[in-house]
This record gives sequence, C-alpha cells and structure tokens, in this order.
Amino acid sequence: MKYFVILVSCIIIFSLWPSWSDGPYEVYWIDGEQGLGYSLGDGAYIRRIENPREIQVNEKYISLYACPEDSCGFYYIDKSKDHQYADAAEFVFGPYTKSKFMELQQTMLLPMLNID
Repeated sequence: MKYFVILVSCIIIFSLWPSWSDGPYEVYWIDGEQGLGYSLGDGAYIRRIENPREIQVNEKYISLYACPEDSCGFYYIDKSKDHQYADAAEFVFGPYTKSKFMELQQTMLLPMLNID
C-alpha cells in the first residue's frame, strides 16, 4: 500500500509539469486535452493552439504541426508579436499545406519541422 501511494503521488507530481517548454511557451494537458500555451505562471496558460504534434523553435519563430479539431496543418507563431494580453489571431499563422509551409520556411527562416 505504501508503494501504491508513492506511485500515485509521483504520477500526480509529474503530470503537473509541462511536456515541452521554451521561455513562456509550454505544452500542457488540461482535462485530457493537450495545448501549446503562453504560461502566466502558477499553472495558468493562455492557449495558443490545440494538439501540437511537432514543435521547433528559433529566436523569432515557433514552427509547429498541430491537429486542432482533428484537422492537421502547419502553423507558425511570431514570438516578437506575442505577449500575454495579445489576441492569437495577431501572431499565430496557419494552417498551411506542407508545400506552402516549406516555402515559408525558406523565405522567412522558420525553424524546420521533421514531418513526412
């Protein structure tokens, strides 16, 4: 019984940590749904996009492949325009097809995604 309590405690503690983070951005789980959000601290987030599958980052942009509402596509976030009070429509761009996103990667120097 003692080991069961320790195991459950560890699961709860580790489930509170984000699965990916870069600066204020974190991938988190709430009520069984995964999201990429802007962290406000103390476990509070402002959601930027649902169901991210692949994320790459550089100094200026976040490139991601995500499947919000079961419709997958390529997106990018302009980090220089984002802040905790910003509307996501101002700096989250997409969805794009793979070919269009590959063009954007070259012209805008977006981080490369490894999606086949």
